[in-house]
Amino acid sequence: MSSRRGRACLAAVAGAIAVLCSVGAASGPTRAKLAPCSFDTTWLCGYVRVPVDRAGPQRGTIVVAYYVLRHHPDTNELPVFVTPGGPGESGWDIHGFFEGTALAAHRDIVVVDPRGSGRSQAIDCPDLQNGWHDDAQFRTAVAACGRQLGPLADRYGSGDVAMDVDAVRQMLGYDTIDYYAFSYGTVAEQAYAARFPQHLHALAIDAGMPVTDPGHVWTWSFGVAHALPRIGALLCRRAHCTGNVPQAIAYLAAQVRAHPIVRQLGAARVVVDEPELINILRFGGDQGRMLEPQTIVAAAASLLHGHSGLLVNLGIAHPLCCDDQGSAAHFSQGDNLAAFCNDVDFVWDRSDAIPIRRLKYDAAVAALPKSAAGPFSVAAWNAFNQTDLCLDWPRPQRFEPAVPRGANLASVRAIIFSGDVDAIVPTEITRQLLKVFPHATFVNVAGAAHPAIGWRRDCVPAIAVHFFDTLEAGDTRCAAKPA
Repeated sequence: MSSRRGRACLAAVAGAIAVLCSVGAASGPTRAKLAPCSFDTTWLCGYVRVPVDRAGPQRGTIVVAYYVLRHHPDTNELPVFVTPGGPGESGWDIHGFFEGTALAAHRDIVVVDPRGSGRSQAIDCPDLQNGWHDDAQFRTAVAACGRQLGPLADRYGSGDVAMDVDAVRQMLGYDTIDYYAFSYGTVAEQAYAARFPQHLHALAIDAGMPVTDPGHVWTWSFGVAHALPRIGALLCRRAHCTGNVPQAIAYLAAQVRAHPIVRQLGAARVVVDEPELINILRFGGDQGRMLEPQTIVAAAASLLHGHSGLLVNLGIAHPLCCDDQGSAAHFSQGDNLAAFCNDVDFVWDRSDAIPIRRLKYDAAVAALPKSAAGPFSVAAWNAFNQTDLCLDWPRPQRFEPAVPRGANLASVRAIIFSGDVDAIVPTEITRQLLKVFPHATFVNVAGAAHPAIGWRRDCVPAIAVHFFDTLEAGDTRCAAKPA
């Protein structure tokens, strides 16, 4: 999930149904009308129309798109359903994680675009999607997106997504499924497990976070702050670099907290303050990984000697705010907000008026220990992580929780993967899921960032398919060795 979590009338992708499929015959023993996808004919495309509000059918319908990769016809294993992360990400954008892996060898792979994303009528809130320049603009854009969605603003949570996934299951004629999800997709996965246990065999949870969150583990995400020094030190040991990475991070944070770096470079103003430093550390590496440990050490050494050029260059390369996000069908900032603001347990009540929410939020922040986000200040962490981003979201007209109150998932069979260098949803967050799935197998995946399957296709899919086949993790030694 994005740290800058993002930017209704319902905004449908133009020609949504037309672009789903090219002309072709249905494939396989299914009740659904499937056709080779026009953009990749090795996959089959389909869609199902579902009520946008299942308690109010008069509100109309919404298209939910899905993509199917068929297995060899001589096998009869359970299908694997997949939901993407984000929220707001297109399911199609993650299809490549599964092609050619052990998971796809003998099983159908069914990737679903959650409502409001991808080809499932992606939400396009222009003031969010097209970028913003400061927190005031962001707050205005959040409120505008809520007004645009109007009475449907609370219809994009993971509970509704889970019911859509089951509609796809029914359309395809499967009785029982396995479910693989990563990052924010694991919220819909848990929502499905709570609602449809009779149709679920097992879960594979990759880089997941808790749904029901009375301790606000994910709301504050302080586990991410604590993870950055650990991950930096681990990367340094593996790369045989020199220097003390946790010490360098603490020094950099203290220095830019006390003396933010400001440079005017032509028309561009570059600011490296503590929130921007966190952004650089978390996302400054290659392919979305944490900033390389030797660069962290070098930046601290340079600043110690009065030179800020390296930090300024990193700030130029990794600005905290907030460029045009491109097509909403690729990544919908509106859906990011609509899903997150429905699902997460905040420190205010969803029915509170906005001024009351602000009072409760400010009181909760004031009660936090000063060391809660160590090595960073609480103020900087909250500014970076936008822990108040849903303050201006509309009150729900009919709240649908991701996991209904009282639901017990303890008997669900699950395997949980966590990359040991994942700085997006680190092990410090993912381990909280063991409270939800106390009998789950937890697999730390060496050398994997976010998500584990994207970094260790040599290992993670094989463990997952063995678990789906046997409900046992089997040999996980490949996960202990970085690729």
